[in-house]
Amino acid sequence: MAELDDLLAARDDSLAVVISAVLGTAGVGKTALAVHWAHGVRDQFPDGQIYLDLRGYDREQPLQSGEALATLLRSLGSRDDDIPPRLEDRMARYRSLVDGRRILLLLDNASSADQVRPLLPGTPSCFVVLTSRDALGGLVVRHGARRVDLDVLSPTEATNLLRSVLSRRRVDADPTAAAALAQQCARLPLALRIAAEYLAAHPSLSLADLVVELNRHHLDLFDAGGDERTAVRSVFSWSYQHLPPPAARVFRLLGLQPAHDSGVNEIAALADVELSDARRQIDVLLRAHLIAEPGLGRTPCMTCSRRTPRNVSLWRRNGTIGGAPSPVSSIITGTPPLLRHAVATRGASCTMSWPSRRDGLPSSARRKRQSPG
Repeated sequence: MAELDDLLAARDDSLAVVISAVLGTAGVGKTALAVHWAHGVRDQFPDGQIYLDLRGYDREQPLQSGEALATLLRSLGSRDDDIPPRLEDRMARYRSLVDGRRILLLLDNASSADQVRPLLPGTPSCFVVLTSRDALGGLVVRHGARRVDLDVLSPTEATNLLRSVLSRRRVDADPTAAAALAQQCARLPLALRIAAEYLAAHPSLSLADLVVELNRHHLDLFDAGGDERTAVRSVFSWSYQHLPPPAARVFRLLGLQPAHDSGVNEIAALADVELSDARRQIDVLLRAHLIAEPGLGRTPCMTCSRRTPRNVSLWRRNGTIGGAPSPVSSIITGTPPLLRHAVATRGASCTMSWPSRRDGLPSSARRKRQSPG
């Protein structure tokens, strides 16, 4: 909120339209934040606010730029028979109508920089806020968009969100289970709200019971009462379906390996690809906010996201995500290379630790390794 306020305050000194890109993974609250902030600054835009859902990561097809421009022109008072047929003419008409006007444009759920670029006004009197699961590097580089990266909630914030839906007494009765539930929801507001609503609808169910159920059924309980637009599984699957095939394969494989995080070398071994190819696929997943990278060379999946690739793998086996079913062997093909990589890496580490031993192990460790059990 403070970053958006600062960007708005700097608008008067800018010679170009200010673009703020609120970015983050699915379910982290990008739209909620942008809409909440927009309501608070409406008095600074006397010529109006325009909200447009670009459907970038939706079950329906993303809104094409020409169709989006037609919607914007209607919002600005144009009749259907006054809307030009060509994209370039629509852009020119749109920019003429907003020129010099103080308008806040909220472009929600953008899929790419190319989708957004024709919708940008050309006057600094307008202010653009857009949300996306993509990093939108093209807008940052070419149009000076300012990134506002939205992270997951802190453990305390996640517990407070549970308290806001459930009674404080119910949450505080088992703080250990509340903390575990927050972690299982990856501290994502969407998943936390669905879990809390589920508990509210089942008053006899304790937080500890739900933790056990989630361990057993993963994302199945996050169906939001059958609402596909809100269900966590659906929300993440839409992000997955926008991935190119090589990155989608790496994402599925990440869900099948047991480690909490993986380095570039491990991912290359897991997918049985060159190191450069692994880096490219990691970059794709990072731009899509399907994985997070807290430190150099380490690429962990967030807790909720780790469950998503596991579910994706199961869906692919059953053929329930577009295309033909994938045989199990094609999903787990990276496991033997990963084991070979692990053995080689550990062997090299032991050799460096105990260079006097040919097999890299001191005599005490060899005896322990050879002993029964």
